[in-house]
Parts: sequence; C-alpha cells; structure tokens
Amino acid sequence: MMTLGSGWVSGIRPYFMIFLLGLSGRLFSLEQVPEVLQRTDLLVITGILLLVDFAADKIAFLDSFWDQLHTVVRPIAGGAIGFLLGGETDTTSAIVMAVLGAAAAFGSHAAKTTTRAAVNVSPEPVSNVLVSSGEDVAAAVMGLLAIVFPALAALLALVLLGLGIWAIVRIHRAYRDLRARLREVRARRADGTHRPA
Repeated sequence: MMTLGSGWVSGIRPYFMIFLLGLSGRLFSLEQVPEVLQRTDLLVITGILLLVDFAADKIAFLDSFWDQLHTVVRPIAGGAIGFLLGGETDTTSAIVMAVLGAAAAFGSHAAKTTTRAAVNVSPEPVSNVLVSSGEDVAAAVMGLLAIVFPALAALLALVLLGLGIWAIVRIHRAYRDLRARLREVRARRADGTHRPA
C-alpha cells in the first residue's frame, strides 16, 4: 500500500521521500521501513540532496533542466523504494512493487515536467515559485499519508495520476493549437508580402 503513495512523491521529490521514510523508520521504529533506508549515511546524503532539489526547483528554467536530469532518477527512486518495501515479503512482491513504484513516479514526474514547462513561459517569476511551493506541500502531505495512512495515499495517488494525465493531454493540445495558429499567421504574412500591389 505504501508503494503507490511513496512512488508518486518520488516523481516530484525523490530525496525527500527517501529521507522521510528513513527518518520515520528510525524515530518511530516502523517495521515496514527497511533498515537500509534508516542508515545514517543515506539520511545525510538524501538530506543534502533534498535541500539542493528544493532550491533548484525554485529557479525558472533551471528547474526544467533539473527535471530533465531527473527523468531517470525519479522513476528509479520510486522503483527502488517499492522494491525495498516489497522485498520484506518475497521476491515476486518486490518486483511487482518496484514496477508500481516506478510507474507512479514516472507518471507524477511527467505531469510535473509538463506543467512546469508551461509555467516557465510566463513572463513573471512568481508563478514558478508558487507552483514549486505547491509541489512541496503536496509531496509533504502525500509522504506523511504514505507512512501513516498508506491506503488513503494510494487512492489519492491514483486520482492525482489520472489528473496528471489529463493535464498533460490538455497542455499538449494547447501547445499544438498554438503552433498551428502561429503557422497560419506566418503563412498569411508571407502571402501578403509576396502579393503584388
């Protein structure tokens, strides 16, 4: 159950999810959190990386580069978390959980990168920071739910993944329509330029 929620968060803030799981496991002795995630060295590394991730995501256009860089990292993180959570039972469950975690992470990552690319074309920088802060809040809430109420987090993750797919389709259609209109305008201008007086 914890896999879908943590996978969704991994597609947005992977280092935060790993850090949160590890810290929660260590502080509250949660049996479902594997020992490897509670190691001090992993907590320190992910703690530093989550701060870098938080800062990079607030800077327009740098965030898009950061997202592209993490196209592989985020699904791998979601898959690794799923594998570790499922690995407490048996290998088949671990593989299934790894696939679910990676798929959830890829879905939320795709929605994030698409919407952020659309936001970055706005002329003012405030919207970028607001959207990024909204992602921080969503990741924090979903991360906590994944640990405390994993079934609710899994349900919310499915709803958010559906909304993410809808947003991706709408943004791509709007972009395609905009390109078609620009082509029409250019064609009309070219036609007017070459028309004899």
